[in-house]
Amino acid sequence: MKFKNLLKKHCTETVQIVLDGMQPNLRKVSEIKPATIPKEPILYRWWFPNDSVVVNTLRAHAQKNKELINLLIEVETREIERKTYLALYFGKSNKGYRRFIQHTTGNVHTSTIRHTIYGLCISDKYNKTKEKEVSAILDECYFEWYSFKDEEELVECLESLCIAIGKYPLNVEGNPAINDEWRETLMSKRKID
Repeated sequence: MKFKNLLKKHCTETVQIVLDGMQPNLRKVSEIKPATIPKEPILYRWWFPNDSVVVNTLRAHAQKNKELINLLIEVETREIERKTYLALYFGKSNKGYRRFIQHTTGNVHTSTIRHTIYGLCISDKYNKTKEKEVSAILDECYFEWYSFKDEEELVECLESLCIAIGKYPLNVEGNPAINDEWRETLMSKRKID
C-alpha cells in the first residue's frame, strides 16, 4: 500500500473514532433556534437538498468539468425525511453559535458559504436585497454539528483532516478533492462587485 493511501486510511480512521464519540446534531436550518447551537468549538456540515439551486448549479458546471462530475458522484448523501441531501460544505468554528448566525443571518462579507452561494447562484454584483435569496436557499438545508468543549486546536486539526479526506465541492482551502479548474471557478465566483 502506498504511503499516501496508508496515511489517508489512518486519518480516516482517526477522524471516524473522534466523530463516533461525539453526538452529532442534525436539524433543518429553518427550524433551528440559534440558542441551541453551542457557543463552544464545533465542526459542521451543510446538507443541501438534491433538487436545490446549488446542486443544480454544480451539475451545470460539471457538464464542462469531468472531474467535478466525478466529485459530485462521490459526495456523501443522506436520506432525511424521505428526501436526498448532499454534504457540500464542511467547516469549523471556535464559537459555533456565532458562526451559525453569520451563515444564516449575516451577509456575503461575513460567511464563506453565503459568499459562495451568492456568487455561484445569484449574481456577480452585490445587492443587499438578494441576501434573502441566499437565506432561502440555506433555510432548505440541514445543518449538522459536533461540539468540542475547550478543544479549539483539535477542531482546527479535524477540520483540515475532514476536508482533506472528504468530498466537499464548495470548500476551497486545503481541499484536494477539487481540481484547479473548479478551484479557479469558485474563486472567481467569490469576486463579487
